[in-house]
Amino acid sequence: MKVTGKTPIVGLALAAGLMTVVLGAAAKWPLWLWAAPAVVSVVLAVLLASAPSPEPEPEPEPEPERVDPDEPPWAETRVDVVALPSRVPDYDFHFSATVWWRPVPGASGPVHADPASLAIEAVLTRARELTEREVPQRLDLVLHRLNGVLGTQIRDASGLVEAMGGRVELRLSEEDRDRLGKLSEVRKTEEVREHERRHEQSRRAYLGDDVLKSPGSAVVWWLARHEDKVTEAVDMIGPLAQLSAAANDEAVDDLYEHLVPRPTRPHAIPFLDEVAPFRRHRDDGGEAGAGARPSNPDGPSGPSRGPLVVGPLNQLLDDVELAKESPEREVYTRRVAQITDATGRPEHARLIREGLLGEEGGGPPPVPGRRQPVAAPDDGHGMPAGPDRGTAVPEPDCQSPAVPSAP
Repeated sequence: MKVTGKTPIVGLALAAGLMTVVLGAAAKWPLWLWAAPAVVSVVLAVLLASAPSPEPEPEPEPEPERVDPDEPPWAETRVDVVALPSRVPDYDFHFSATVWWRPVPGASGPVHADPASLAIEAVLTRARELTEREVPQRLDLVLHRLNGVLGTQIRDASGLVEAMGGRVELRLSEEDRDRLGKLSEVRKTEEVREHERRHEQSRRAYLGDDVLKSPGSAVVWWLARHEDKVTEAVDMIGPLAQLSAAANDEAVDDLYEHLVPRPTRPHAIPFLDEVAPFRRHRDDGGEAGAGARPSNPDGPSGPSRGPLVVGPLNQLLDDVELAKESPEREVYTRRVAQITDATGRPEHARLIREGLLGEEGGGPPPVPGRRQPVAAPDDGHGMPAGPDRGTAVPEPDCQSPAVPSAP
């Protein structure tokens, strides 16, 4: 029961009765003088509270909009699976939508035989203008944009119909979705590799242009990373100087040469010292000597001219610039054959003698200490070439290397 409108009146009635009782009791009025008004006030308040409230008048309902009977109704047609281009060539959107259209009210001029096609063309034109600027990877975003753009009615280019679109569906073929997924993975992988490559280039530049620019900078860099290892830093000067020289394609500076560690040789090879008298020294820009092969600026091209050990050894003889048919080349070859035979590989030693010395059957290894004649190279007229024509070149012994005589 609603008493909102009667609450003030009921309250006033009860207040009046209460005041009468208070005043009568305080002034010691006769009972009949103050009790009667109090009872009347209470009865009046009860009656007012129990009386029904008047219902509010209902608000007038708005009148519905009146549709102009002269406006033509909207017709509906469906467009299914139309290919629309995207920003990426050869990746088309498959577009479907519902098209609502109607003739333009009061339009005058030629009449079209299929006005629905005009409406479809107007909707497709608007959809194409949007999709050709979007990438196919953002399919859901393009779908929402199409629903927003096509929902507004517009007239077609001829001005004969009004059209709008909705209930848009946008898809990609399964093949295109798979290709886009693979391209995305490849692109991400390439991006990671590019970042790694730039990081590696940055580290190389840091090490080559800064850390290993000089032995001093290398030592300072090492000490900065190991501040509490001063003694170890002193021991690292030699290796760091060697690293700095290698990083700059230079020889180790003379200042640090004595600090560079040298590799130990567990077994010395005597014949390397025996061929020292036959080494040909050359000045800068000069020739290596008569019959010597010019140096290859591009480095050795690999073993050639011979099977098994013969080819690599022949290439080695060329690389160390031992001239063909020279005594030192023969001594070098014989010593290699002897060492090969002494290590328990007589077959390889035989191949070396046959292939590089021209000995049938490989020949027996020479007896240590025995001098054997070596044919001098021919000068082309049947005479030995060189100042020592007709002389025999001594073959040093493996046990006692020959010492060259003083000039």
